[in-house]
Amino acid sequence: MQGALLDRDGVLLLMDEEALYKRALELSLHGAGLDKTLAVLAWAVREVNEAVRTLRVRTLEEEAAFWNVLAQKVAEGLGLSGSAKTPLSAELLSWRYYHFMRKAPGAEALLRSLKERGLKVGVLSNTLPSLWESLAYHGLDRYVDGFFASCSLGVAKPDPKAFQMALKGLGLAPEETLYLDDDPENVEAARRLGLRAEVYNVYQRALGN
Repeated sequence: MQGALLDRDGVLLLMDEEALYKRALELSLHGAGLDKTLAVLAWAVREVNEAVRTLRVRTLEEEAAFWNVLAQKVAEGLGLSGSAKTPLSAELLSWRYYHFMRKAPGAEALLRSLKERGLKVGVLSNTLPSLWESLAYHGLDRYVDGFFASCSLGVAKPDPKAFQMALKGLGLAPEETLYLDDDPENVEAARRLGLRAEVYNVYQRALGN
């Protein structure tokens, strides 16, 4: 084995629902109420997922513009767009999706062990262009040699081209590369290309199973 290619969500990072709920609760106190706030934030999450699914946000510049528009709409939906609410609107502008994620149990240990074996490590994720930023925010970027976001590549897993582009970027052949993903469909696609792919269950790994 010369390298490893990992998914991000479900392997390295997990959604932090507690942090999202806490922010929703804080925002709800400014007049919109908790139910309305949760509904608006759920809409924003769907917008992010749709942007990823359609690959319409291709660069970091486009992502910044996307967030500005999204934050503006969230502020309007919560009644936070008036002049008296400017600090709250500014706070919304600074938010990014990965602020509401957390390191998966064992993620750092996994990455460290791969690097200690002398492997090249890449992360291939169906996500916005800010893949490096998301891992850097959680202190995991220093273990990774290549960052491959679907929106930047213009193709998403399980399309074989996504894996091929990541392998090319790392300078690895399929048969010398381990692939870990929590989605069986992506694992099967990787296996068909010749990667040594395994379904990764972060909770079973954390329990030592």
